[in-house]
This record gives sequence, C-alpha cells and structure tokens, in this order.
Amino acid sequence: MNQSRCAALPVALFLTIAVCAACAAAPAPGLQGTMQLVESVPVETVLDQPDLPEARDVWPAMIAAARRTLDIEVFYVSADPARDDALDAVLAAVGAAAARGVRVRLLADRGFHKTYPEWIDAVGALPGAEARLIDARRLWGGVQHAKFFVVDGRDCFVGSQNWDYRALEHIHELGARFASEAVAAAVGAVFAHDWALAGGETPPTDAAAAGPWTLAAAGGAAATVRFAASPPQALPPGVPHDEPLLVDLIDRAAGELRLHLLSYGVTERDGTYYATLDAALRRAAARGVQVKIILSNWAKRAAALPHIKSLAVLDNVEVRFTNIPEWSGGFVPFARVEHPKYLVKDGDEAWLGTANWGRDYFHESRNLSFFFAAGPVAGDMARWFDTSWNSPYAEVVDPCADYAPPPRGE
Repeated sequence: MNQSRCAALPVALFLTIAVCAACAAAPAPGLQGTMQLVESVPVETVLDQPDLPEARDVWPAMIAAARRTLDIEVFYVSADPARDDALDAVLAAVGAAAARGVRVRLLADRGFHKTYPEWIDAVGALPGAEARLIDARRLWGGVQHAKFFVVDGRDCFVGSQNWDYRALEHIHELGARFASEAVAAAVGAVFAHDWALAGGETPPTDAAAAGPWTLAAAGGAAATVRFAASPPQALPPGVPHDEPLLVDLIDRAAGELRLHLLSYGVTERDGTYYATLDAALRRAAARGVQVKIILSNWAKRAAALPHIKSLAVLDNVEVRFTNIPEWSGGFVPFARVEHPKYLVKDGDEAWLGTANWGRDYFHESRNLSFFFAAGPVAGDMARWFDTSWNSPYAEVVDPCADYAPPPRGE
C-alpha cells in the first residue's frame, strides 16, 4: 500500500465525522437504530440531492469511528493509481483503523482479484488485518457481488457502490447506512458465512434475525426495515431469499412502480431465459400500474434492446435511458453511468439492493437487499428517481429507434 497516501487520515476526514454523527446517534425509545440514504453523484452533473450525504464522506467517517472490528465485503477494490482520489481517503481510514488496533477483515471476489489485486493484497498485509478471497464461481456459479461493511457490530453500509474511485466520483449510486446493532448483526451474519467459506471453514449455524425492525429515518420518522439476500443456496439460517420478496412487492403495486437499474435483460450469457422479475412488471402494467424504468445507456446493447423495446411499447410502461456527459477532465473508463439498484412501489414501500436484474445475480451470486415500508424512505427514493427521470440526461426509449451503446472500457 502506498504509505504516503494511506498511512494517515486526511484532515478533511475529521470534518465529515460531525456531518455523519446524526445517523449514528442513539435511537429514540422504541426504535432499533437509525438509517439514512447515501448517494454518490457524478461530478459536474445536476443530480445531487443536497439533503443526502455522499458515500465519499460517509465511508471514511464510519471507518474512523471503528474501535474494535471492521468487516468489509466487496466485489473488488480499485483506486486511481495516477492521482489522489475519493477512495484514497477510505483506504487511508482502513489503514489508520488497523494501526490503532482495530481488527480489519477484507473479503473480495477471487475472480475479480486477478484484475485489481493491488489494494486487496495491501490491506491484507497491514498489521492486524487479514484479506481473503471467496471463489464464488466455484461455490455458487457466480460472483461475490455485494458491497457492504460493518463497523464494531453496530454500524453498517450497504449499497450499489463498489469500492472503486469511479463509484465515489463518476457514477450515480444509492446506498444506505444503518446505525443499528440489529441490522449490523444480520449483515454481519452474511459476512461471517462468506468469511468462513473463503477460509475453508464451516459457516456458523446460528440463526440470524432478518427483521422487521423499526428504525428512525429522515426527520426521525419511523420506518419498517427487512433484510434478505442471494443466492438461495448460500443464506445464513434465518435470512430469506430476496427474489420472492421482490416479486411480491411488485405484485402488490396498485398505482405506480419506479425502477432504476444499470441494465435490463432476460437472457443470460449462456442463453438461459429468465422472466421472473420481467413477468412481474408486465403483470403490473396489465392491471393498470404505471411502470417507469430508468436504465443507463450501457443498456443500449443489441442483446438487450429488443426486450427493452418490448417493454416500452406496452401500455402503462415508459422506459428512459440516461446519458451522463463526459467529465471535463477526459474519458473515464467504466464510469459516467447510472448504477443504482432500487424499486419504489406506490411511494410507500421500496427495495434497495446490490443486484442487477439478471438470474445469476439472484441465484448464483452474493447480493444483499433491504425492503422498506412506512416512514419516508420510499418517498425519498421516489424523489431521487424523479431527479434522474426529469434530468437533461434522460432519453425516452423509442421502440422504433436504433441505439448504440457508448464506449465503456479503456
């Protein structure tokens, strides 16, 4: 690890701790913690929600508050080797935590480690830290795709943000922070399960509680929260599979569904047809529910377009692509894109997860989900959706038009 970049916390980090302290404050009587939506906004765009904190500030502040343990489970880790970036502050906080005696454990996907080995290996080499790689391909057929971390068994973050400087600076993302021992225990049970598998050990058999919990959300209003995960063959006892809960949420919609994803498709790479979630959306539209879908312009792929257009042509369905403009500093590979994964039902319930909508994400890969009812969470997520829906970057999908995807990689 570059010691000049990661050995000490930047001064600005301490300023963020006060900003994030409200979420970690003790909950009111009768509540089991607090929660807060956390965004990431591409620089030089108009997508920012001023009342939501950004992950680039929240993450290092949470890690700086760790005193005993820091458990991190990510797809991969990628900082920009050419310059200091937002992820450097996060990695610096991890290094500082290990230096002050916090037990740091980092778990990442073995397959993707081949692409980005540097930072995972560097964290694993820190005194008091350990890194493991989980072979999700061998175990389940997919990848370790979840993105989360748990601090001291009391505070955790789950969201669409990979541990990638681009996810903190150049990609539109949505996650949530939970200052709750109950939620942290459930998320921690998944980490404990996967950590054991990565080490060739037997996973714990203790049952985890998956809610419902009552947490204080924005403005102190109470929200009901439930936890679930994928894949079904790798769930800790007590944690339900998220896909059936997501279908049930869609099937209960009466007025409107707002869906915000990176991409959309029903055909897997091996040709497998997957219609579970797609069929639920079509059932909703058929019974008169207004279905609004935002997809990134990465979805303008030849394999996906016919099915996206087949949705857009339906009554009660509108699909929009978003085209995030290039950064003034030049082309950023694998960035300038929408990457959230959430659904809002009727403005009163919502799903927030780490999975893209493909069969492998729900049946072969590790992903986490939260389901929200009551309180302001669904309304706040609907407002976040509307910002992109009505932005100058949105483009209504024309079923008769031709589209080409933008360049993605190097």
